Amino acid sequence: MLAAVSVLMLGALLSSTATASAAPARPEAPEPVRIDLVLDLSGSMNDNDAGGQTRLAAAKQAVTRIIETAPEQAPLGLRVYGATYPGQDKKQGCTDTQQVLPVTAMDAAARADAKNRVEGFTAVGFTPIGHALREAAKDLGTSGARRIVLVSDGDDTCAPPPPCEVARELKSQGIDLAVDVVGFRTPSSARTQLRCIADATGGSYADAEDADSLTANLGTLFRKAWRTYHASGKPVEGSLNGCQDAPLVTPGQYLDEFTGGRDLYYKVKKRPDQRLQVSATAVAEEGYSRGAIITVAAGPAGNGKPSTWLREFSQSMGWANVISTGGRSKPGAGNETPAPDDTGCIVVENGITKSGDKPMPVELLVGIADATTQGAGARTPAPRTGADAEGGFSFNSATPIGPGSHRQSIAVGEAPFWRVEVKAGQKLTVTAGVDTPADFPSSTPSGWAVTVYNSQRESTQCNDDQRSAELFTGRTGHFERVCGPWDITDQGDAKSSDSKGYDVPGTYYIQAQVAEPDPRAKGVVVPISLKVDVSGTPRAGNSPVFFFGDDTAQGPSPSGANGSAEQRGTGGTTASAKDDDSAVGRLALPAGAGAGILLLGGIAFYMLRRRRAT
Repeated sequence: MLAAVSVLMLGALLSSTATASAAPARPEAPEPVRIDLVLDLSGSMNDNDAGGQTRLAAAKQAVTRIIETAPEQAPLGLRVYGATYPGQDKKQGCTDTQQVLPVTAMDAAARADAKNRVEGFTAVGFTPIGHALREAAKDLGTSGARRIVLVSDGDDTCAPPPPCEVARELKSQGIDLAVDVVGFRTPSSARTQLRCIADATGGSYADAEDADSLTANLGTLFRKAWRTYHASGKPVEGSLNGCQDAPLVTPGQYLDEFTGGRDLYYKVKKRPDQRLQVSATAVAEEGYSRGAIITVAAGPAGNGKPSTWLREFSQSMGWANVISTGGRSKPGAGNETPAPDDTGCIVVENGITKSGDKPMPVELLVGIADATTQGAGARTPAPRTGADAEGGFSFNSATPIGPGSHRQSIAVGEAPFWRVEVKAGQKLTVTAGVDTPADFPSSTPSGWAVTVYNSQRESTQCNDDQRSAELFTGRTGHFERVCGPWDITDQGDAKSSDSKGYDVPGTYYIQAQVAEPDPRAKGVVVPISLKVDVSGTPRAGNSPVFFFGDDTAQGPSPSGANGSAEQRGTGGTTASAKDDDSAVGRLALPAGAGAGILLLGGIAFYMLRRRRAT
């Protein structure tokens, strides 16, 4: 997965017990990467060969799109070269570069100012790429992760300094800086030079021939710099010593971390008439080792690890940087053995990290369904199309799409997420394709991987061949994976055709990526296609609607036949834990506890896997 710095933002810690005692301070998350966009405004940008408009007009369109879609917390600056001196004096023309927008967070005022400045750009001068790169490095300061995104349509006309030597010079200084480059209608000689800049700094290179491809490829490079998987939630510190001293969690999403191979424990309240959903997602900076396992289980608190209400696990093949699993308890039959005060325990078992490993973020999503949540109504986000349908980079920021076809470009190393709503009685089929160029570097395990997660955030088997990816094995061209169709019913439904339980209604998530790419392929921009088909008529019934917290501004929306499991957003705190006097706390009044055990068998080879305990 990508090595770009996450924009994970941690706030104040959640109270770690029902008595709201303060938890110890946690380490602060790294700051978001600082980016300087360097734009070529040399005279050749006036050529009218960019799909019916000038290169300058196409560049304005692409840069404006970046400004409009930049996250508010993303520090972004803008530098141009060749913009002010129209004469022939090379000495003067080769110093013609200006910082037109300081590196600053893209709030509403900065966004409006930047768009106005872009609208006034003219292209008149020389092409001092090397000099502009040096100045851009100064724009970004001397600390933290920094990135330059360069757009150029030709060779440097001012060397010395040669641009590639400048790139090597910056890298040799030990600066945490990479340069991504888009070559816009560049001749072969310029393409070689621009690729060298990207390669020397560990950046990415992409070609563009018209406004659409420039917008798409430039957007891809910015997403690569801004976002990998964006872990989020209300910070909480689970117990490492079992259920007795674990913090109480109520419906919502929380953020914890695995350390030293230790499991995490939390208390939870659930009446016998309520259903509990628990999902856990671990996020690594790099891929997991093969066979890494995460398990989530819940049940009445007692000796050992709880598992009476639910138990799930997923096993990773090692090429993804996220592993997720989850489950739902069955409806109570009314004769379960009660738990004291309806208090149960959740455990997230750590089969990933070992003693001495770097702490790893873990998201915990907790939901409750009962008669009171059934009428909560849906807060399903409107599907997006076109450029707005570019994938997000977490479950929470997954882009909502509807049935139909979608196209975009991704950088190899990205693993974007989309979400689609499905209801009991419907069928879901996902078809995803990628086009690799003739010179695409690949190795034996490289392939096109598509993972579909159900509304419990557990990965589903893509199709009957039980493979997680369509392997390239040295081939190039078009590769396609078809996942499904799945009949969406509900767990325990007599009409269910899926004994493994993949078919619960709610929000399904689609993740696509080039799996285990050759290191030389990292950052290569490739076009992808995504087709979603939802057929069938929604069936009336009482499928559960889960409540995931009362933060209506950012919190997850209801899940089930009429709702979705998650929020639409870019992360941040998604829910807050409440004490027993809150509306959420009152969902679990003393009346006994218990539910059926979820059943799921089998582990499929060449796929992300999961299992329910019998």
